[in-house]
Amino acid sequence: MPEVVGEYIDRLITIEMRTRGVPRGVIHRLYEGVRVKAGMPLTLLAARGLLSHVHEEDNIVIATGAGAPIWLPKGETDGPLGAAALARAIDLGLGATPIFLCAEAYAEPINAAVQTAGITMMDYRMAKQRRHAGVMVPIPVENPDDTLERAASFLDTYRPAAMVSIEVKGVTARGTMHYMTGKEVVDEPRIDLFFDQARRRGIFTLGIGDGGNEIGFGQFVEVVEEVHPNGPAIASTTVTDALVVAAISNWGAYGVEAMLAFLLETPELLHSADMERRILEDCVRAGAGDGIYTSQIMMADGQPFEIHAALLTMLAQIVRNGLKEVEHALRSVEEK
Repeated sequence: MPEVVGEYIDRLITIEMRTRGVPRGVIHRLYEGVRVKAGMPLTLLAARGLLSHVHEEDNIVIATGAGAPIWLPKGETDGPLGAAALARAIDLGLGATPIFLCAEAYAEPINAAVQTAGITMMDYRMAKQRRHAGVMVPIPVENPDDTLERAASFLDTYRPAAMVSIEVKGVTARGTMHYMTGKEVVDEPRIDLFFDQARRRGIFTLGIGDGGNEIGFGQFVEVVEEVHPNGPAIASTTVTDALVVAAISNWGAYGVEAMLAFLLETPELLHSADMERRILEDCVRAGAGDGIYTSQIMMADGQPFEIHAALLTMLAQIVRNGLKEVEHALRSVEEK
């Protein structure tokens, strides 16, 4: 049954409905290229990885945030919402403490999203004394050598059981970072270096992305270069242990959240459409904008709130139906 549920969660979160002007007809081909190597639904692989590595009172790092200095100075709404929702599920379902890693410029909207999801942001020492608390660690734009030292110190301090990246850019073979349009990224820190060091230490890593330019696509460079119009320019070489491909990165996080809810037999771990609305509202109010229209509107990756709410409604039904026992009801009908 987990494989069946995972199959349809994967199908749902990979429905692409992009607007003109951005690469289209890409997601299902990226997904298929990754799925061949994974050998099972990607959300199932990710959820099982988290369940096997993360336990009560552990720390789990969730990195997110993407933007542009002029158009999205505080970042976009795709990423923070997924981070907030997945952190909530991990907090409630696994009892781990989420440590949020992001660029300094994007911290405020991420903080707003996370707190609206029910995670109180606190000093680390205080957060470890209670449940439903998290820690924000903003990263400055600096020389990569300095970031390497920062990453080592960060991992020594927090000793995470796992690290998750949602919509965070990875580095190309040329040492550059790019938007999915092919344009080079400036003024974002090298968060990929944290994941490189984590893997060297044997820490489980999960990447979630929707373009091929994010952390996690490092094992699938050839796939990105083949199926994405800008693949040769943008393909990320940053590797993670598991990768979830989705039409919108938030949806990838929601898919993992739904898979955790199914495996833990706790449908309530999946956040509601109403909570999605409140998280999106507060994230936008704190300065985040839609990544397609580059405006502070109730959208994520060009899709209005209603689309995200519908997706969550369908995910919830997949999870509940996967857990529901109807044999008695059917037998009762037959007996009548």
